[in-house]
Amino acid sequence: MNKARKFCVVIFSLVFIVAFNPPLPVHAADGTTVVYVTETGTKYHADGCRYLKKSKIEKSLSDAVAEGYEPCSKCKPGELTDE
Repeated sequence: MNKARKFCVVIFSLVFIVAFNPPLPVHAADGTTVVYVTETGTKYHADGCRYLKKSKIEKSLSDAVAEGYEPCSKCKPGELTDE
C-alpha cells in the first residue's frame, strides 16, 4: 500500500471513530452531569457539539430538563433517567 493510500485510510478511520462515538458525559465536582445550552436554542448539547459555536452556557442535566430543554439529535448528550 502506498503512503497516500495509508494516509487516507488513517484519516477516514479517525473521522469514522469521532463521528460515530458519542462523547463521554462530563461531570461537575458534585457528580452532576454537565450539558450545554445556547442563548436561543431549545436543545441541550454535549461539549464539542457543532451547534455550540456561537454560544455555550453550562447547566446540569437535571436543570436543563427541568427548564424544558430536550437532547440534541446530533451529539446525543444523553437523557435524564429515574435511576
